Parts: sequence; C-alpha cells; structure tokens
Amino acid sequence: MKNALLLSKGKMDKIMNKLKITALLLVLGASLALAQHRGHHRGGMMKHKMAQLDSVVSLTDAQKQEITEINQAFKTKMKEQRESGQRDHEAMKAMRKEHRQQIEAVLTPDQLTKLEAFKAERKESRKAMHSEIKEYRKTNMKPALQQKRAEFDNVLTEEEKATIEALRAELKGMKGNKGEGKRKMDPEKRKALKEKMDVALRPIIEAHKAELEQVHTDLKPLRETWKADIKAIKAKYDMDHKQQKGKKMGKKGQGDRRQEMMAYRFLLMKMSA
Repeated sequence: MKNALLLSKGKMDKIMNKLKITALLLVLGASLALAQHRGHHRGGMMKHKMAQLDSVVSLTDAQKQEITEINQAFKTKMKEQRESGQRDHEAMKAMRKEHRQQIEAVLTPDQLTKLEAFKAERKESRKAMHSEIKEYRKTNMKPALQQKRAEFDNVLTEEEKATIEALRAELKGMKGNKGEGKRKMDPEKRKALKEKMDVALRPIIEAHKAELEQVHTDLKPLRETWKADIKAIKAKYDMDHKQQKGKKMGKKGQGDRRQEMMAYRFLLMKMSA
C-alpha cells in the first residue's frame, strides 16, 4: 500500500511538472506572438509612411531603397532601446529626430519644398479638426457627463467628496493656468499622481462599484454615438486613423486599467462649466 502511494505521488509529480512546462511554453508563446504583432505593426506603419511620402514627393526607386535601409536601422535602434529596460524619453525623441533628418537628407530640394507644403497643409487641417472635435465635445459630450456626475455626487460621503476635491485641485496645479498655455506633465510626476489616485480613488470606486457600473451602462449608447460622430469628423478632414489599428491590443489587464482610468476621470471632472 505504501509503495502504491509513493508510485502515485511520483506520477503526480511528473504530471505537475509537465503542466508547469506546458504553462511556461504557453506564456512564452503568447509573449512571442505579442512581440511579433508589435514588430509587424511598426513595420506596417513605416511602409504606410513610405507610401504616403511617395504620393507627396514621387520617390525614385533608389530613394525608396535608401529610406528602407534608414527605416530598418531606426527600427533596430528603437528595439534595442526598449529591450534595455530604460524608458529614456529624451533619447527616443532624439532618435526620432535623427531618423526624420536622415530621410529628409535623401530628398531633393524640390521634393523638400513639396513635403514642407504638405506638412503645412496637414497642420492647418489637423488644427481645424481638433477645433471642431473640441466644440463637439463641449456641446454634446460635456453636458451629459456633467449631469451624470452631479447625480453621482449624491451617493458620495463628505469625506469622499473632500478626497476628490483635493486631488482635483492638485491636478489643476500640475497642469498650470490657462494663460500659461498647455504644459506637458513630467513623466515622473504623472507616475506619482497615478499612484496617488490609485490609493485615494480606488476605495471610492470599490465602495460605489454598482453605481459606477450603472453610469457606464447609461452612457454606453451615447458613447457609441460620440465615437461614430468623432470618427466622421476625422474622415471629413481626411485624417489617417487607420494606423491606430492594433494599438488596442496590449497586455492582459490593460482593458481593466483603461476602465479604471475612465472612472478616475469621471470622479475628478467638474460638475459645472
């Protein structure tokens, strides 16, 4: 009987080891698939930008070959930077600038003139598009969200309201005054603020999970309408948003984090203009 139990235990150990190996292989396979997807996505974007540049300045075959080699070298450098584990935003910004300058160096003066004219036109078009989207959000989205937020305020305790107001004031201070213009938040400060929001707002979200889910359900049809309308505005200005496809695919749990950040924004929004 004892030998039978030992044999059974040995078999179980082998089975468990096989399961562990299988799970490890599945994780490695998923990681490899995600890495391949990202690589294909970035390669696809470069090909798309090459085609767009060609449509503007009419590249020669020799120029296409040279730019392809520049793109490949840039892709390798960016991959090495990401794999180093150091998120050096300044270094990556410098590499992008160098990449752009290398491509422009391949172009003739006439092609550069055409490219600059195209960039100026796109800049004005983008500016007009952002202005229209901003007005749409102000007219259609903001009132509905503010109404929901005012209704939700009735279920909060005074302590919860005070916590939200303190975070709202801190966030406003980080963004600066309107007269100073837009000020990009320092990555480290943004990270610290997110951590602070996690500590302060997550208990409020957990305490009012049912009410927040109801808000999400009530707003879902409106959000779908808003999304379609904004997509139509972008299409009107011929803004290329096809390259955004694929960005939704991310690490497991990113969808939950996105929902959480939406809840944070909802809690911190003002209830009046």
